[in-house]
Amino acid sequence: MRKETDKLEQFIKVNKKDFDSDFNPENSWSKIESKISKKKSSSNTVWMVAASIILLLSLGWLIYDRGQLTDKINELESLSVNDKPYSEIESYYQQSIEEKTALVNDISTEKNITINSDLKTLNKKYEELKAKVKEQGGHPQLVNAMIQNLQKQIEVLEQQLSILQDIQEYSQNDKQENNAISI
Repeated sequence: MRKETDKLEQFIKVNKKDFDSDFNPENSWSKIESKISKKKSSSNTVWMVAASIILLLSLGWLIYDRGQLTDKINELESLSVNDKPYSEIESYYQQSIEEKTALVNDISTEKNITINSDLKTLNKKYEELKAKVKEQGGHPQLVNAMIQNLQKQIEVLEQQLSILQDIQEYSQNDKQENNAISI
């Protein structure tokens, strides 16, 4: 092992001038630094380009998605059934439902009767259907289901009104009979 080391030392001593002439510490460090800064700037540029591309793609997707949502909302607003705008049909049914609900609430409060309302369930289903229309578009089956739901709400309210009016008539007849008997 010593022989190998001696040979290496001897080789270095013999070729020392060649080594010194090729290696200039002042020039070498400046070359190394310039290579490092080039690599850093090129890798930063690559990352900046990649980030810009991702940003542009995300922005493009966001604009496209918002456009689709706007189209679906416009489609919902422009729905028509039998050449009548759906918004007009919906407002007609909603107005009728509000009027009948107010009557049911007035009579039930007056007679102190609690009513088990299936309207909440029907209304919840209606809102789910409306969300599906916004999501999937105004398919005729969904629109018909929405109209049927509104009609069913009115039907339930009419049944409740009929029952409450029957109770009201019965109690009025009962009071009249009691008044006639007491006189």
